Amino acid sequence: MTGFRGSDASLDREIATLERMARIRVRRVASELSEIDRDLRELRRERARRKAEATEPVRSEAAVPESA
Repeated sequence: MTGFRGSDASLDREIATLERMARIRVRRVASELSEIDRDLRELRRERARRKAEATEPVRSEAAVPESA
């Protein structure tokens, strides 16, 4: 970035503006990360549930088809 050519007051305003922009962006990213973490936890729970179902012994009633 080149040297700022404005007055000290405009430099202060520019700094304040960029700081506000940065805070807003950080809040947005933090919110998005929270959503991603929540979704990831749900997917991991589903994976664990499916693994648990796959390792359960098959019931004899479900393994033998009924005669018509």
